[in-house]
Amino acid sequence: MKYAFLALIPFFFLSVGCMPDSPEALALKAEQAYTEGNYSRAIAAYEALLRKTGETPMTCYNLALAAFQTQDYSYAIKMLEKSLASGAKTELADACYELLGLIAEREKDLGRAATYYRKVLNSPDVALKVRVHSRLAKVYTKQEHYDAALALLLTAQELNPGDPVTLYNFGMLCRHEAVNLRHAALDSFRQAERLLPANSPKLKDAKNQVKRLEGYLTSLKQLPTITGDAVACEKALKQMRDAQKKKNYKTAERLARKASEADPSNYEAALELGRLCKQNKDATAALKAYDTALTIRPNASTARQEAAKIAFDAKKYKEAANYLRPALIADPRNSTQADLMGRILYTQRQRVNAKQWFERYLRLAPNTTEQYRTWVNQLPEA
Repeated sequence: MKYAFLALIPFFFLSVGCMPDSPEALALKAEQAYTEGNYSRAIAAYEALLRKTGETPMTCYNLALAAFQTQDYSYAIKMLEKSLASGAKTELADACYELLGLIAEREKDLGRAATYYRKVLNSPDVALKVRVHSRLAKVYTKQEHYDAALALLLTAQELNPGDPVTLYNFGMLCRHEAVNLRHAALDSFRQAERLLPANSPKLKDAKNQVKRLEGYLTSLKQLPTITGDAVACEKALKQMRDAQKKKNYKTAERLARKASEADPSNYEAALELGRLCKQNKDATAALKAYDTALTIRPNASTARQEAAKIAFDAKKYKEAANYLRPALIADPRNSTQADLMGRILYTQRQRVNAKQWFERYLRLAPNTTEQYRTWVNQLPEA
């Protein structure tokens, strides 16, 4: 974790002949000690600086940062609170809240960590915003708010598609049994492996995750290729379209089923059968047809969204979420899907998960009504 504030101490102090105990000399001494990893010496210098200059927001923050490195979390919290109380401006205040969140994580107080991280989700500092989205996602994953974590990580990827820590965290979330999107996990781990610095402790694990997932996915039995009667399928589809034009939906459904049975590998036949079953108010048959379509084209976002809506209307909420998750990853900027995911989760009373998806919808569709925005803002965080 890197913080830029220590580097803000002016280097021109070197050239102006500072007295050994002057504020400038103490600041320089503290910065040098911190850079060298001598945190106890840095703390002593910052404390001497506080006695000289009073409790300025930046010095309190830098002292907290040094205390954090020595794992003196209570002292670090005290200094961060003083930095905030003494008028830290937006960028510095955001850094204070981020460090407070990280300390809360270290102390295993996930609720407190989430509260601090949420305060800076809209920080003007993009790099900090990416870090906090990713860290809050990690907290939510530990709290088993997996869909909230997914929303946050998609936003972090939008802000910086090449952030290796976000890619790693995204892979860890997708490989989790509760999410179970191993292809997406493999893609993320491969990118993280390529982008993580050589000294990152996550690099070795990313490589191991790639090997495990590649082995697992290779071991899966591939469905045998099913050859069908393409000519008979196309003939039935043509007849189906004619019946649709005449609004003979029962006949159209029968013809779509005939087409799908003639060529089980035909995506259009399975998809149209699902749509016609929905038209004829047979949700069970519709979802069965959509399952067939998604076996043929697993990444078909439109089919997944339609199936999720049918399952949602049929009050099959767990199935609805399972249909929708891969589509949210494949088409992350689809605001309609984000809103639907929020509604699925809200109906299940998963408020934390739902709020993150509604907030993502607001990000993707900024011209939403003020009434919707107000309702989302009033939803509880936990």
